[in-house]
Amino acid sequence: MKIVMVHPHDLYHDLEPWTVRITYLAQELVRAGHEVKVVYHEYRSPDGKRAEVTDRSFPFETIPFQRHPFHIFRNAGKLEKVAWWADVVHFQKCSNYAALPAVAAAFYQGRPLHYDWDDWEQAIYEQDNNNPIASWIYFQQMEKHLLRLADTVSVASSGLRELCEKLRFPKERTFSIPVGADLQVFQPSVSGREVRQRYGWRKKLVIYQGQISGANYVHLFIRAAQIILGKRDDVDFVIVGGGDKLADAQELAGSLGVTAGLFFTDKVPHEMVPQFIAAADVAVACFEDNKQVRCKSPLKVKEYMASGKAIVASRVGDLSEMLGDCGKLVAPDSFLEIAAALDALLDDDEERNRLGKKARERAEQYYSWSKSAETLVEAYHKALHIHHGITR
Repeated sequence: MKIVMVHPHDLYHDLEPWTVRITYLAQELVRAGHEVKVVYHEYRSPDGKRAEVTDRSFPFETIPFQRHPFHIFRNAGKLEKVAWWADVVHFQKCSNYAALPAVAAAFYQGRPLHYDWDDWEQAIYEQDNNNPIASWIYFQQMEKHLLRLADTVSVASSGLRELCEKLRFPKERTFSIPVGADLQVFQPSVSGREVRQRYGWRKKLVIYQGQISGANYVHLFIRAAQIILGKRDDVDFVIVGGGDKLADAQELAGSLGVTAGLFFTDKVPHEMVPQFIAAADVAVACFEDNKQVRCKSPLKVKEYMASGKAIVASRVGDLSEMLGDCGKLVAPDSFLEIAAALDALLDDDEERNRLGKKARERAEQYYSWSKSAETLVEAYHKALHIHHGITR
């Protein structure tokens, strides 16, 4: 099968690490014998310059497009030529400058259309921006009407599946594809020794990994760190990741007096993330309880699991089902419960090892990217059948 995958962000820029979902899926499709081309949209600074590009290679062709609503018609024309080559057009997210050209190209070339809905973009935007008009135009309407144009949809969480049902998208055309983990890259045998030596971490280590940008909840981690560091001196905390909200997080740490024992790495290449997770004794995934989080399938949790780490996570959305009994679940919004769970785990080597082993086993059973790609191929076959009139 020939597949063109359209992604609204930049595969080669460290400030947009969430692109790993599309690249991991594409790699698995190639391994399964399919041909893949990925159209991505370049990240440029406000002055128009393209900077901080990472040298990455992929086993599929990547095609750069410009990212701006003014380029929608130009991009649609370029994408139409790629769609002629493909059997299926797959687009991720509802960004107008990427989704609309994908819809147009699929229509003009008579190709089935698959919508990869991995986050509730409307909820994320509303949380970060007090602009209901823009939210209605650019996200709520896009997410609703794209469902009416797609042959099949994949959703990353049970919350998004419920939204599909609410918007009356047929259940038989909806496929659940949570984020996975690369079980070869993230695994218990990875060594974190080099990272520990580089940063001088000799104590027990607690990690928070993730982009510090919109809809992040790192403040819960920082406040939990303040409690632990206030009563014990045998632990360090590290926040691995950069983003446009990093300065806010650093300011909060300073205002709370958490300047010793809490480290910020800023952004790191995704290839280095396994080593940072390997260096940790406990990994944290903390969230508030809101409609955006209830629709998430957090990548960090799957990578913690694949790395065989003891995990403290907030009990919200799909996290209880993801972790099962292989992690410590705490109330969302509660840095006090995060601190209490960390305090107990840091003193119990046997329990950390037990939870880490179970986490790896659960990742192997349910959350590999290869399993995600298998389900995606099922969705493509369904789209082909629907589009060619065999079933509807």
